[in-house]
Amino acid sequence: MDATEERTGRHDDRDTRRALLHAATFVFADRGFDAATLREVTRVAGANIAAVNYHFRSKDELLRLTLEQCLGPLNAARLGAMKACEDHPQPTLRTVLRAIVAPLVELSLDERGGRAAIRLMLQTKALPRTLTNEIFAEQFDELHRLSRRMLQRVAPELGEAQIALRYEYIRGAILHIVADLDPNARRMPGLEDIQDHVSNSALIDDIISFCETGFSSRSD
Repeated sequence: MDATEERTGRHDDRDTRRALLHAATFVFADRGFDAATLREVTRVAGANIAAVNYHFRSKDELLRLTLEQCLGPLNAARLGAMKACEDHPQPTLRTVLRAIVAPLVELSLDERGGRAAIRLMLQTKALPRTLTNEIFAEQFDELHRLSRRMLQRVAPELGEAQIALRYEYIRGAILHIVADLDPNARRMPGLEDIQDHVSNSALIDDIISFCETGFSSRSD
């Protein structure tokens, strides 16, 4: 094999690997990891089972790398936005909420107009396993600690437990509304008219306003 053929072979391998990871994102999100088959993934990717074995060795390894590919950019953007808030001399609750909400909404939109990465995240959280627990801890623990610390900074009157709970309320609101608005998911009663065309900017502003009101309410 000459140098040109060798380079072409490496390029083809990388293309196949990318195609498999891309296909796995949608197949796992649409079918669920346990229900999805490697044959479905390879059919969408235009590859064969041998390619999965060559690049990933197992279905679990394919899931691990698929999650890392989906979550890595989301996590990096969210962490960067939160660190920018941390560096600000006088952050507000709204700016901290924007750092939590905006990157997740903006970067989770896929080429189908849906939110496959979010649906995949919710599925793997609902059916936890050691592998996915480790991935989520690696990807998100630093972000969660920093986000809670920033919320405490802008709402010092709240206790640590209240901050932790309200942060979870915020995360739940974001993840579930974004997943429910995915036009590739089930049509939700009352949301049919907006599932296909709600804008990211409108969605971000609405979620922030909703969370700001809830977060600021008194807990008696």
